[in-house]
Amino acid sequence: MHLLFRRIALVCLFAAWLPLRVAHAQGEVNSPTLKLLISLKQPYVAEPEAARIVLHIHNPTSQTLWLYRRARGKHSSEEIVLEENQPAKTSGGSTVEVSLLPADVQAAQSVVTAAGATTLEYVEMPKPRLIKLAAGGDYEETAIVHLQPALADGQKPIWGNYQLTVKYAAIYSNGDIFTNSLGANLWQGEVSSNAIAIDLRPPLPDAIGVLNGTAVGQDLQPRAGVRVSLSDAQGEVINQQVTEGDGRFSFDHLPMALYWVTGRREDAAQDTVTFHHQELASSLTSASVQLAFFPVDSDNPKKYVRKPVLIRVFDLHRQPLGGVELDAVYTNGQVIDDVKAVTSDDGTVAMELIPGRNSFSLKMHGCTEQGDRADVAPGAGVDAFRLIYECVKK
Repeated sequence: MHLLFRRIALVCLFAAWLPLRVAHAQGEVNSPTLKLLISLKQPYVAEPEAARIVLHIHNPTSQTLWLYRRARGKHSSEEIVLEENQPAKTSGGSTVEVSLLPADVQAAQSVVTAAGATTLEYVEMPKPRLIKLAAGGDYEETAIVHLQPALADGQKPIWGNYQLTVKYAAIYSNGDIFTNSLGANLWQGEVSSNAIAIDLRPPLPDAIGVLNGTAVGQDLQPRAGVRVSLSDAQGEVINQQVTEGDGRFSFDHLPMALYWVTGRREDAAQDTVTFHHQELASSLTSASVQLAFFPVDSDNPKKYVRKPVLIRVFDLHRQPLGGVELDAVYTNGQVIDDVKAVTSDDGTVAMELIPGRNSFSLKMHGCTEQGDRADVAPGAGVDAFRLIYECVKK
C-alpha cells in the first residue's frame, strides 16, 4: 500500500520551553560558537542620524548552522500565554544589544547617565527568514542603531569618541526540536564582538525641526503599541518610537528637509503600515501628523506576516532526501497562498509560511506525488517539520 499522507509534524513543545529558557540563562545551551566582527558604514554620526553597524558573522565549525534574520533589539522576554483550545504560541529570534562607553577616561568618570543604544526594526511589515550558514561560511547583516550620548552632571550630553561593542544572541521556545527531531542545528547562544570607535556629534545649529503626532484607531481614539518610524527623503530610517496609552510620538533636533513618518501595529498578523510625508522648512519648523489605523480585511496573501519554517524530508530508511519539490498551500476560506521550494542535498529547506494549516505536495523526478500537511504554530520564532516521502516509481 502506498505511503500516502504519512507525516510526522513537529509542532512546538511548550513543556520544553521553560527548561530551555532556564538552561540558556545559566549558560547551559549547547550550541557551536560563532565569531562576530563589526564595522561601521560611517565613522561618525550627528544627532539625529542613526549608525549603521555591519555584523560580520563567521561559522568556524564543521557544522551547518541556521540563523534567524533579521536580528531585533533586545526586549524583555516574551510571555507565552496558553488559551483553552488554542495551540501553544512560540517565541524567540535573534537579538542585537549594543554597548556604548566614552573612550576618554575623564569623560567616562563624569557620566551620571549611561549612553543608550536602540536597535531600529522593520519600518514595513516584518519579513523574517532562516539563513543557512555553511561550515566555515560567512554572513553579513546590517543593524541600524540610534545612539544617545552619555550625560554628565546637569544632564549635559557628552559628545565625542566612544567605544562600541555588540552582543549577538538567539534563543527559541522550541529550539531543541531542531536538533532532536530534524538533526539540524538552529543556532542558539550569544557572542560578543570586537570594540570599534565611533564619534558622536551634536545636532547641527540649524537642526531645530520637530515632528510629532498621534496614532489613532478607527474611532479616533489613541492607539498604543504602534511602532512609528522616522525616515529621510531617501527612505533611510533615522529613529523609532513605540506609542503608549496616549498614542503620542515626537522626534526633534531635525534639519530642515522632507521626512517620512511610518507606523505599523506590532501585534498585527497582517500588513497595517500607514505613512505620511512632511516637509520641514524655515517657514515651518514644527509639524504634527496623525496616523490612523483601520481594521484589516485583506485576501492578498502577501499582506500576511509569515513565519520561518525549517522542513527536512527523509525516506523510509531515515535518510535525508535532496531534490524533493515541495508545494505548500495555505487557505482559510478567504486567503489562498502557494509557496514552492526544493530540498537541498541534506534534505532541508527553509520556507516562509502563514501560520495555520498548510497542505503539502511532495514529488521527485520519476516518483509519484505524495500529500502531507503541517500546522504552523502562531507566534514569533520558528517552526520545524519532519516529512517522510516514499518514492513510488511511476
